[in-house]
Amino acid sequence: MGLFYKYCKWNTRLLSHIYYKNIRVSGIENLPQEGPVLLAANHPNSFLDAVLIGAALPRDTHFLARGDAFSNKTAAKVLGSLNMLPVYRLSEGKENLNKNTETFDACQNILEKNEIVLIFAEGLSENNWDLRSLKKGPARIAKKAWNSDNDAQNLAIVPVGITYEHYQGEGKNILINFGKAYTSDDLNYQKNEALFVKELNERLSHDFEKLAYIDRELTEDSEEHRKFTNQFNQLNNSEINGLEIVQKLSSKKQKPAPKKGASFIQLSLIFWPYYLLCSSLAPKIVKQKIFQDSIRFGLFIFLWPIYLLLLAGLVQALVSL
Repeated sequence: MGLFYKYCKWNTRLLSHIYYKNIRVSGIENLPQEGPVLLAANHPNSFLDAVLIGAALPRDTHFLARGDAFSNKTAAKVLGSLNMLPVYRLSEGKENLNKNTETFDACQNILEKNEIVLIFAEGLSENNWDLRSLKKGPARIAKKAWNSDNDAQNLAIVPVGITYEHYQGEGKNILINFGKAYTSDDLNYQKNEALFVKELNERLSHDFEKLAYIDRELTEDSEEHRKFTNQFNQLNNSEINGLEIVQKLSSKKQKPAPKKGASFIQLSLIFWPYYLLCSSLAPKIVKQKIFQDSIRFGLFIFLWPIYLLLLAGLVQALVSL
């Protein structure tokens, strides 16, 4: 893996504890310590999902990302250096669909080297707590690997569920739950492709319902969302694991939303100007709201040395007065 990838992974692990209120990772013991792995995750928050899941893993990872993000040559180079591979949809041009063959061939090569590929089974990402219909990408990769005559045939699929308290920047609780792995012995991959896609996607959907909080009716900033946020905070302060938190959140026994008190940002005054800067810059860099949460955290990761230098200079100036 390249130095830029390793730097970003280290930076994410370090700064996520400052930027977010709490990131709880459960079930990491389900990830095989060696051998090829396909991580199949739900996809509520664009590139941020890949960044946070990748940082949580002890092993390095390759990620499949939406193809339109690679349209800019500079962005394509940056994303490539972060081990991201493009997957194109019909909406991004029929002429680009053939490029997906190259991407899936690259996935096969990665798995032959006993490495990890992360794919978002829903394909599309939306900032909500819904679970969209799953695409055939995970089945396509798994079937090819299990039918190979190299190390890729030892592929293990590990489902991953990720849940966010909200999608508006800093100070949120986040759950990342890794489910039980399954191999070629657990699925009939020799059946026709359509039936195999259906079987695998049904299994993944069932797993996502347990690993992530799914509520198709929940909307951000509603009264129900405030109740959800209140319960999420209470549960994250307890000793229970991520799977139990999802179960309790899904029970719909939220307590009334509390009166507003000191927020995360008020309790992190030293970084308050920095949070504000990253939040104000994100909409100017990208207009699509789905990407803005990722951009906010990306700015926080890359600009923090400059911010600390400016802060140190300000403190020195004040001391010398």
